[in-house]
Amino acid sequence: MESLYMEILRRSRIIDVGERRISRTVREYHGRQRYVIYLPVTRNDLWGVLWGRKIPVKIFIEIPEDVIKEFEDRGGDQK
Repeated sequence: MESLYMEILRRSRIIDVGERRISRTVREYHGRQRYVIYLPVTRNDLWGVLWGRKIPVKIFIEIPEDVIKEFEDRGGDQK
């Protein structure tokens, strides 16, 4: 299975993890709040390969257009 994932990664270096939410941790880390993004468990085999081989990844966050429009319609930084 690992060789299959490595072949997929050779062909396409971008993995779309779908729409995710940012979660806040309960405990503070060195006096500071931490935030996490949970990856989908449906791809745990792939995450295990990346983790096991210590392959670094780059994470990009894209804000959907409709969210930006809604934010602007509410007056920017007002809740």
